Amino acid sequence: MTEAAAADDVRVIAGRYRLDRPIGQGGMGEVWAGYDTRLDRRIAVKLMKQPTGPAASDPEATETARQRFLREVRTTAGLNHIGIPAVHDTGDDEESGELYLVMQLLRGAELHDLIGECDYSETPPSLAWVAAIGAQITAVLTEVHQLSVVHRDIKPRNIFLTPGGVVKVLDFGIAALLGACDTTRLTRVGHTVGTPPYMSPEQVLSGPIGPASDLYSLGCVLHEMLTGRPPFLDTDEYSVPYQQVHTPPPSVRLLRPDVPAPVEELIRALLHKQPERRPSSDEVYERLLPYASTDHLAGAGRTRDELDPTRPFLRPMAATPRGAPALALVASATTRPDFLSTDEADAAMERASDLANQEQFTQAADVLEAAIGRADEADPLHAELQLSLAHLLLIAESFHRAVVLFDAAGAQLAEHYGSDDEAVLACRYYATTCRAAAGEDSRALADFRAFLVDWTEHAGDQDDRSIDARRQIGGLLISLGRYQEARRELVDLHGDIVRWHGSSAPAAALVAAVLDRIDRYET
Repeated sequence: MTEAAAADDVRVIAGRYRLDRPIGQGGMGEVWAGYDTRLDRRIAVKLMKQPTGPAASDPEATETARQRFLREVRTTAGLNHIGIPAVHDTGDDEESGELYLVMQLLRGAELHDLIGECDYSETPPSLAWVAAIGAQITAVLTEVHQLSVVHRDIKPRNIFLTPGGVVKVLDFGIAALLGACDTTRLTRVGHTVGTPPYMSPEQVLSGPIGPASDLYSLGCVLHEMLTGRPPFLDTDEYSVPYQQVHTPPPSVRLLRPDVPAPVEELIRALLHKQPERRPSSDEVYERLLPYASTDHLAGAGRTRDELDPTRPFLRPMAATPRGAPALALVASATTRPDFLSTDEADAAMERASDLANQEQFTQAADVLEAAIGRADEADPLHAELQLSLAHLLLIAESFHRAVVLFDAAGAQLAEHYGSDDEAVLACRYYATTCRAAAGEDSRALADFRAFLVDWTEHAGDQDDRSIDARRQIGGLLISLGRYQEARRELVDLHGDIVRWHGSSAPAAALVAAVLDRIDRYET
């Protein structure tokens, strides 16, 4: 199927939310990655799962499913915390009648996958890593417990680490609203909710569920992060649920002797069989906090640096670190053995251009990023796609991302065609324009002056790009407070423009306006 055909086949919810690909499925719905075409941003859309089997023809079962989904919507929308994905919208799709929930689309990785990447036999993760994740989870639990909400399914699959190390707690689909009159009616009698390796004894026994149940589950997660396995595993004699109810928790220090005794004591307390004997989320946070910003385990292993959960504790409110421009979004595409063809690249650039014309810059960027991920880096086509993406980001005023791509494309093209090639020089011009727009005044000034020497030799001093470079040099001098130097540069430029193109030339009027301002305020 061609990309254009695929674009025609995608489903759109409520006239604005485009569904691109399924990214998850839970007990209450299917989650899709997509776009809000009105606001041009990536989103996640959760669609209510329709009853199957005999329940599909049971109106009461269908209505109960709807009420469960709506309860999740109300619960999630009422939670406002950095550690909970934001809710953007909800409603009924007019065309299908399906209930939908529009949420923040997350980048990063599930804790389950990060644990799986660790080598527990040689270099297990550091205590700081574990404590930072645990502390962030408890911060979320403190918030939701104050709102009389109990998650009931805290587990590594429902913990997500985002770039910058912020932890998100996912899936409040089976959350209990303490004291809510419809909780019993919406949860089937005798039906146990949760995931066995992380379920509290009271969950296993279908007893009353409170905040302490989430803390027990957290104890199971902390145990698994430190040791690579949850506290209890099925054996020939006893099932996990049986052990959750009857078996004392195993010692963390038997598997990790380097874990400090206070941390083992905390996990043991969290795994107490009696809910009232477990510490509160506030207490857990305070006991984990000292370890969250210091690595107490020498030689401990590291996980992905961009997802480092200690960062919010070490550098609170710092900007999220960025690597190469967003190509992580297409990491799966880079594993494809077939390189992008010229026709496919042309189709991607045409599709991106169409989206950009509709001001759907985020979608257009994703199309080009996916194409770049498949292009052969040794092929000039790769640089051409980078240039297309860089120009798109420039138009969208994403200057920092654009300059990286202009630099990369210019370097790649210089290897093929030489540093004096027109396309290479153009990359320098646009990269410097981005630096100027991003506030890198001194660097941009030096780069423009160096560019101007090479460009005028190539295209002459009357070329539009030569004139614009001189105009930007004048503006940068103003930004640097060098007003008289800027005035001299711009007076010379204005005289040249008038001589070459006449006093009515738009460029002449633009420079004259700047000179008028300098004369008005700086003389």
